[in-house]
Amino acid sequence: MSLVPRRVLGLGFLYSLITMVVPAFAATKPSIKCRFAGQTTTYNGRLYTCIKVKVKGKTTLAWDNGKTIPIAKTEPSSAPSPSATPSATPTQVVINKIDIPVGKSSEVPTNGAKIFTAKNRYGNTSGYVVIRNSTGIVALSDICPHKGCSVEIQKEGLVCPCHNALFDPKNGDVLRGPASYPLDHVPVREADGTIYITD
Repeated sequence: MSLVPRRVLGLGFLYSLITMVVPAFAATKPSIKCRFAGQTTTYNGRLYTCIKVKVKGKTTLAWDNGKTIPIAKTEPSSAPSPSATPSATPTQVVINKIDIPVGKSSEVPTNGAKIFTAKNRYGNTSGYVVIRNSTGIVALSDICPHKGCSVEIQKEGLVCPCHNALFDPKNGDVLRGPASYPLDHVPVREADGTIYITD
């Protein structure tokens, strides 16, 4: 047998070995886009949280390494249960939401807006745009969905300083690109003169 076929066989074997072994060690992340800090999703039995990270000196959003979702274990019984069913129901993840006080009601006048920062339920600092109109208050994430920069309140609306995207100051809709998605709405309420974000 000549050297060329042996090399070809050797490379083919090496390639097959790598394609079988490497996927077992590769860390997989969710395929959906991480749009704002604190966003969560489940993927392959893990709970992932969107966090701010620095890449080449720029702050961007990325999924963390994820936490394994615990699966409830049942102990086998010695006698069969008459109510047992052949199919098991999947375990659901319950995420406890909390009310976060972000500011005083008096800080946001009618037809006005203000950006507040507060620590979310994961302990990460997040920004919220709180807008008051004639019907009440609206809260939006201050994270631009284009590249994850924080928007600013300007005369023309909510402007992303990174690429000049413009959002409607009433509801967060996109008025000018390059952003393709509106700002995310966040549950908000007022009680006893305090504004609360639900996260």
